[in-house]
Amino acid sequence: MSIQEVLQRTNNLHHLLKLQQSPSEKHLSKAVDLTSMTTSVWQHRDRGSITSHGVGVVALKSPTRYSSWPQGSPTDGDYIQYGTVTGYKTLNRLDWAGYNRIIFTICSNDVNVINSNVTVAFKNDGVVKIPDKYMRDGFHSINLANDHKPHQYHLDISDLPRDAITEISFSSAANGSYMNMPGKIDIEISDIILGVTQNSSKNVGWRPTDGVIIASQLGYDQHGRKSILVSDNVPEASFEVIDQSTNRIVLDGKLTKQSVDGRQLFSGDFSELSQPGKYEIRVSGCRPETVQILPSNKIWSESVLDSLNFIYSQRCGAPVPGVHGTCHTDVFAEHNGMTVPFNGGWHDAGDLSQQSMQTGEVALSLLEVSSVYQKEQPAFAARLEEEAEWGLDFILKTRFGDGYRATSAGTSRWTDNQIGNFDDVRARTHNSAYDNFLFAGIEGKAALVTNNTQLKRVLTQAAISDFEFASAVFMEHPYKREPIMWEHTYNTSKSSYDSTIAWTAAVLFKLTHDDTYQQKAISAGKRLLTYQERGGITVNGRVVKGVFYRDETHTVFQHFNHQSREHLFAFALAELIKITTADEQQLFKDGARMYGDYLLWLQQYTAPYPMISSGLYFDDEQQDKDSFHIQHLLTDATAESEYGKQLQKGIKIADHLYVKRFPVWFSFRGNNGILLSTALGAATLGDVLHDAQLRQLAENQLYWIAGENPFGKSLMLGLGHKFDDLYAVSSGPQVGALPVGIETRDDEDAPYWPQFNNATYKEVWISNSGRWLSVIATLLKSSSKEKQQ
Repeated sequence: MSIQEVLQRTNNLHHLLKLQQSPSEKHLSKAVDLTSMTTSVWQHRDRGSITSHGVGVVALKSPTRYSSWPQGSPTDGDYIQYGTVTGYKTLNRLDWAGYNRIIFTICSNDVNVINSNVTVAFKNDGVVKIPDKYMRDGFHSINLANDHKPHQYHLDISDLPRDAITEISFSSAANGSYMNMPGKIDIEISDIILGVTQNSSKNVGWRPTDGVIIASQLGYDQHGRKSILVSDNVPEASFEVIDQSTNRIVLDGKLTKQSVDGRQLFSGDFSELSQPGKYEIRVSGCRPETVQILPSNKIWSESVLDSLNFIYSQRCGAPVPGVHGTCHTDVFAEHNGMTVPFNGGWHDAGDLSQQSMQTGEVALSLLEVSSVYQKEQPAFAARLEEEAEWGLDFILKTRFGDGYRATSAGTSRWTDNQIGNFDDVRARTHNSAYDNFLFAGIEGKAALVTNNTQLKRVLTQAAISDFEFASAVFMEHPYKREPIMWEHTYNTSKSSYDSTIAWTAAVLFKLTHDDTYQQKAISAGKRLLTYQERGGITVNGRVVKGVFYRDETHTVFQHFNHQSREHLFAFALAELIKITTADEQQLFKDGARMYGDYLLWLQQYTAPYPMISSGLYFDDEQQDKDSFHIQHLLTDATAESEYGKQLQKGIKIADHLYVKRFPVWFSFRGNNGILLSTALGAATLGDVLHDAQLRQLAENQLYWIAGENPFGKSLMLGLGHKFDDLYAVSSGPQVGALPVGIETRDDEDAPYWPQFNNATYKEVWISNSGRWLSVIATLLKSSSKEKQQ
């Protein structure tokens, strides 16, 4: 179905796309009822109540709202729900190692619950303790069909430590109701069965699953790299590509043996094929895989539509048909005697928090991708711009006009929409120089792109004012840190700071033609270059340049492990090249070239996979405690020692120097945001430097997310033919959602994609959808310019 047909069918995408479930393995070779293993009864914990029928059936019952917070919760209700009703069963260190599936039947009779869901959790007291100290492992959230009918759910427990299970529990959170109508949780769980399937799912490591051909489920750009990956356990080192329209073999290819971190696999390249169409790839001993080859202006369209669908589903402050009514009208910000409503834009993630910066960045990404579809698909472009304007309206209305703005609000509940009672949410307000610099860049760039004359004028005024507010605070307190860790710009370094100032000032120069902005951009750009490795580090006989440090001392490399704005380095350098001449231009061009070469150099450590490595690390960076503890949030006292353990699993390339494929990280894990930010930077540099390799590097990150990863799964919900359920407990699973991303297990430096879903790795995140669109917009603009030259 074409995009135009989808727009017509969904009232211009004001009705959400329906999710087609990914197929799953359900056949059991053996099974045993849990009741035959234990006679323990169901017990109650937390809010509400439970009812049980013998040892095999338990029902969770609770209202959807309470007039107090749960015991031990923050008094301001920050980031919490009204409580959780839990039914649990104590088990006597049961050994489940011989089973790889758990199956149960759930009947949901919820009333006015916006997204009925239940979380199943396990405790293990064996060799590996579950849950882990960050409360990430051992939990799986299930979105329920609330149709008053029993449904059977299968959960893959292949990667769950289960040699001494001491508890299983089912819980559901009271987080409000539809339009504050009386609601109740009423969920019955029964028929819990442990079973065995013939095939366990692949969930950790670089080696592909035997018998599976790994390829991008999105397809491939006709003019770019195209490849497949298979395990080393194939009978023949060859593959065939068959044109499905003619059923004829169009390519006989050879498989090349390669290794990643000592794990053997085969890769096959079919980049020489450029004719658009659908093709079947065959490898002896593997299930055939179908891929499509498309022109660059068409390959991304489906994912752009899906991403728009997800972004729209996360709208805050307005009804979303099929999800919720008007919401969060009692979330507000106060400053200097004034109050502004803080509903609007989009919910941040699997919870219902709001981050103004996230909304601003997503709005700009929508506007930019809209501009590339204006000629060929004007209706699609108009819908993208409409959604962008929803976000821009939010960041404009939450400005107080004196430098202060409402920045964020932490909530995981559907509030009652009535101002004046205990469940109101107070948004945070700050006069942050960094935030205002970045908002000024977003507003200025949006003003350059939008076709809305009135909006352009307002955005220009806001950008000029916000830059002035930022400059005033910056002069008094240069590089001042965000006041609270929940602000998503908390980890900003001096190098990130100056890249933002340089980019924003260059944007405002283009917008206003005021030479003052040009000089401010150049000054910040020159400071930025002092944070770059320009002399070079010798690695295996090669001099590596271009990497950025956090500051001019060059003691800690610039890393990102969750929130990433690495693309701002490239943004700044690209704009500086455009607004300077002669010697100054060459200075910034050299910086861009070195940085681009550094990114290309990193590819070797994960090849033949398309994922780029995280980057360089010194082995003593944890000793810089000031930077360490703003980079890594919600850690405990062991984080500093664990830093060294994680480096040891990386690649030592020189004394005190390592490459990590995945970041050093702790509580917050998942690298989609990091990859997409790097991809956006690579695409930007590829455009300004006319470098096809950098553009391909950017495209590669999209392919990784679209299925060219060791698990052969598309990480975008609903895209392709094989994807997992995601953690989306508030608004439910929606087509186009992207999670935080593939993580690592413990201190390893290898991909880990658990079958369970939980925050953060499988939590949906609006930021990633915005980055996805920005990468595509940049690639398509660059491709269009090449065709015109």
